[in-house]
Amino acid sequence: MWRHNILTQLPERHTEDDPEVQEDPRPFELNANGQSSLIEFTKDRRTATYLGSSHQGSDVGIQSTLPVPRQVSVYYFEMTVLEKGEKGRTTLGFTVKDSKLTSQPGWETNTYGYHGDDGKKYSHPVANSRSINQGTEYGPTYTSGDTVGAGLNLETQEIFFTKNGKLLGTAFRNVPPLRFYPTIGMYSRGESVSVNFGASTFAFDLQGQIEKTKQAQQEEKQSVSISPGATHHLVQDYLRYYGYGDTLQAYDRGAGLVESTTSTSGRPEKEAEQLATRQKVRQAIMAGCMTDAQQLLHNCHPDMLESVTHPNLDVLIFFHCLHFIELIREKRINDAIRFAQDVLSPLRGIMSHRSKEYDAMLHDTVALIAYEEPEESPMYQLLDDAQREVVADVVNAALLASASGKPKWEAKPQAHLEQILRQLVAVRAEKLECSGGQGEAFSLPKYLGNQQAQHDGVQSMFM
Repeated sequence: MWRHNILTQLPERHTEDDPEVQEDPRPFELNANGQSSLIEFTKDRRTATYLGSSHQGSDVGIQSTLPVPRQVSVYYFEMTVLEKGEKGRTTLGFTVKDSKLTSQPGWETNTYGYHGDDGKKYSHPVANSRSINQGTEYGPTYTSGDTVGAGLNLETQEIFFTKNGKLLGTAFRNVPPLRFYPTIGMYSRGESVSVNFGASTFAFDLQGQIEKTKQAQQEEKQSVSISPGATHHLVQDYLRYYGYGDTLQAYDRGAGLVESTTSTSGRPEKEAEQLATRQKVRQAIMAGCMTDAQQLLHNCHPDMLESVTHPNLDVLIFFHCLHFIELIREKRINDAIRFAQDVLSPLRGIMSHRSKEYDAMLHDTVALIAYEEPEESPMYQLLDDAQREVVADVVNAALLASASGKPKWEAKPQAHLEQILRQLVAVRAEKLECSGGQGEAFSLPKYLGNQQAQHDGVQSMFM
């Protein structure tokens, strides 16, 4: 519930796992509305047959009812040619909403197609003149009994095609970030095709190809050489920043260092002392010993929790809320009531005009006392051990800021690892923005989880 740790504090676009964000519906049928009498559709609108004259054909483009969803990394659909008809000029590809439906995909601006009669790929004709659009050699022709597929990679902005389960390679690159519709094209009498938008198994192993691509990308990342000294310093900095003194010493010993490198600023003794203090404070908070943690803070920074003129709002609200929660956790109800009256109640006057979030935190925290079984209440997450870690991180950051010597808690130091993660999130957000918001949303916790599964731990990314 409280968002102040390295993963939840970073700016991040909502993901498909967020209940507040609904994924765009996927195409599931062809759009029969507005089509001429040349085309006959089955009841489910997934099969179309050309009924035109045998003397003179007329091009027809048929879009899906819905566009490609924006939240996927790769969209794919397939078309099976049931009958090639008299000319065999069936096509599949992608078009935009206002594309002319009297043209094959690939014969108008911002449309792309793979044609069955010549195996060529078509897109962006000069001056919209169909007569001079000769297409480009691409793949084999296809006819009755063949299944062809079209894929749009929203992350790389590329289009590819398949035939009978075989990837034919990238057909178009630098595709503009527009809302595309899966589209088929027909021309002559007797042509009949069926489309599969995912209701049944594809002939092409799309998921396998996606995993293969991710594996190749992962191997490329692993091929990047990083010096052992750089990675060691990165881990050192992370452990030092969050006050894991014992782990830092063990890590240095494991690396063959006789003494822990606790500072690079020429003040090893002072910083080692500060690190020891931060470690003790963190350990007390993680153990739920808030009185001990408060005494440690009073000894080294008496104004951090007691100053009302320029309090560190984060520390003040997070620390005291957790103190109240620990009293609830220990079933010390009378002590919790007195603490709410003496400590939390006065904070409402300080916080309410500064932050609605702070005020909401106070409200949710105090509400725990109304439940006989707070573990079953709507605020049950406040009793999770993860909240202790959030508060420990907030206090640790304040102690580091204080050690920097800057007034009024203005300093906001960051671990180098956190800076790297922030940069990663920013780059992925910019990439998504450049693609018009189309593509799978980036989730940092999900990304780190995938890395852990692939590398037996997140830290192995840097080893």
